[in-house]
Amino acid sequence: MTCNCTRQHGYILSFEDIILLKPALAAVVRAVRGNLGFTQENLAHAASRTYLSKIENAESSPTIDKFVELAEALGMSPLAFMALILSTHKMTPSSTLLAKAAEELEALQERVSDADIAAHLAGFDLVKRPAARPVNLIKLKNVLECKEIGLSKAETARRLGISRSTVGFLWERSVPTED
Repeated sequence: MTCNCTRQHGYILSFEDIILLKPALAAVVRAVRGNLGFTQENLAHAASRTYLSKIENAESSPTIDKFVELAEALGMSPLAFMALILSTHKMTPSSTLLAKAAEELEALQERVSDADIAAHLAGFDLVKRPAARPVNLIKLKNVLECKEIGLSKAETARRLGISRSTVGFLWERSVPTED
């Protein structure tokens, strides 16, 4: 059973909402650009005219990096830009959404500190993390023995009674050394 995060947890957006944000994004970009007197050419340093046209016609949505560039090109912070988009989508005042977001951040900061987040960064780079799935050493050794005697991945999977995807996962690995 999947959760309906909006109802169960009180989040501002559900998965379905995210998919339907393109029209709100399009409306905000059109309105802000038009009311501030920008042409698509004026925003060329943030996005090509073709790409901006796709955004304004709700045919595309920007990456987070492009979103930040577009917000700055329109003369606002990415947070204000997102607040306008969500406000348009939810038909709720942006001040209400920002107040709710501030409450969420305050509650989250009790459990996740800035230091917790910073621990995953080395300057501007993301710290590499270990493989999400630890290797079963017995399976790894068995797979490598089969590989060494010349069995194929399919033959190895049949012989060991494990899935071909597991064999594929282990095939190019090596047994870790004891430090």
